Amino acid sequence: MVAAWIAQLARGILAVALGVTISLTLEHSPTFGFLTFGAYALLSGILLLAAEVRGTYSAPRRGLFVPAGIASLVAAAVAVVFVRNDVATLGLLIGLWAVVTGLLEGASGILMRRASPLARDWILGGVFTTVLGVFALVLPSDVVQPFTGERGVAGTLTSSIILIGVLGAWAVITGVLQVISAISARGVRAPAAVAP
Repeated sequence: MVAAWIAQLARGILAVALGVTISLTLEHSPTFGFLTFGAYALLSGILLLAAEVRGTYSAPRRGLFVPAGIASLVAAAVAVVFVRNDVATLGLLIGLWAVVTGLLEGASGILMRRASPLARDWILGGVFTTVLGVFALVLPSDVVQPFTGERGVAGTLTSSIILIGVLGAWAVITGVLQVISAISARGVRAPAAVAP
């Protein structure tokens, strides 16, 4: 059996890895977005389903993380099928996935608020993820704005750069939140385990 805090920690590490990958890569093309988001969604979906089936992630009220895991696997499959240079499709995919999984995670937190030390963080993570989804859905796909940076370096800000940058920021913030909540949840349970 996988303890709930271990599953939360694994989710956090996975999200931080996505954020760091995006931050360290200069190319923020839609193709890069499809590949990185698809890999994250695949691993996240597998992790959520494994945590529910083989662990105690949201016990005793199992259920809402299963459809979230399935939604992530579906998003990963769509990302693989639609790997192309199309920011509108990428925004739609990330947006729909984030709204669905964000609402499910938030609902899980609300339902489990008296039963799990992770509930508050699920609510917060659900809100962040839903906001990411709404942003991805409303972001225009035709943003092209030239700018001049430090030392006169010219560049162009595009929808793809904005969308993938926001995805990376979401991943780091959400991942750090999940890691902290996992460590906190482990600390809450540790004293009970050693009590006589």
